[in-house]
Amino acid sequence: MATVTPELKTKLERNANALVDVIVRVKDDPQTYVQKLESRGLTVRHTYSLISALALRGKASAALALAQESWVVSIEADKSVHTM
Repeated sequence: MATVTPELKTKLERNANALVDVIVRVKDDPQTYVQKLESRGLTVRHTYSLISALALRGKASAALALAQESWVVSIEADKSVHTM
């Protein structure tokens, strides 16, 4: 099972139909999973090759369901990153 912080898991469970932005880290090449993710109603906003991850937007319930997939390493909230 993929790593999901308790805070994010609670947020996704409470608002199952809400649109969320998440980063999903995967075991292999992220491009391998684009079609599979889109078939689940998730929009791939970006793929990251250096960290084997995808930025996704979609229903919270669909994002949380990814935690059960063997190829998903972790799911985290997609947040703005700022440099100092």
